[in-house]
Amino acid sequence: MRLTTLLLLAAMAVPFAGPASAQTGAQAGQAGDISPQDVLDAAVGDWNKDGREDIALLAVTPGDDMQVGLYVYVREEATNGSLLTLVLAVPDKIWGGRGGDTAAFGQEPSIKALANGSIAITTQNSAIGRNRWEHTISLAHRDGRFVVAGLTFNSYDTLQEEEPLSCDLNLLTGRGVVNERKISFAPIALQLQDWETQDGEDPGIRICRGR
Repeated sequence: MRLTTLLLLAAMAVPFAGPASAQTGAQAGQAGDISPQDVLDAAVGDWNKDGREDIALLAVTPGDDMQVGLYVYVREEATNGSLLTLVLAVPDKIWGGRGGDTAAFGQEPSIKALANGSIAITTQNSAIGRNRWEHTISLAHRDGRFVVAGLTFNSYDTLQEEEPLSCDLNLLTGRGVVNERKISFAPIALQLQDWETQDGEDPGIRICRGR
């Protein structure tokens, strides 16, 4: 099913880039430039819980070699679910690249559908340097927007000079677990385009590290 989906998307990536809604942002036009070889990974799920299968994909776009774009399409009622419409385009937002191309193997991003209808996006560094990590954010459809609802982050030092970190956060409820210790924090509901990284840390990682 997953391989079939990827092959279908690769063959039809450009036709899928249809009208964009207000959430796509100023750079949404780049979605129309996606070519089959740009698609890195894809997931099928019911993002807006209307009973129809939607699609989300990760694709490289012109810009930073180590940044990937997220593009989300839904089957809207206006087309009776027969056509996919672009509702979210966030170019050059996800860290990583195609292994063996512009990035090393072990730095490829991935995307999958969760059972609750959320979109999980995973980035990683499992091969380069002493600091290895895996980072997953989940996007949930809330009130017509896609917000970052959860974060899971695990990291370790191959030289074992720094303590490993294991963190799982529900950003919408303000609850989480850090290294097996329960924590609470002020809930946040940021859209992906507002999910900014500063000094290598996004809002979720800063919570994990108590900053």
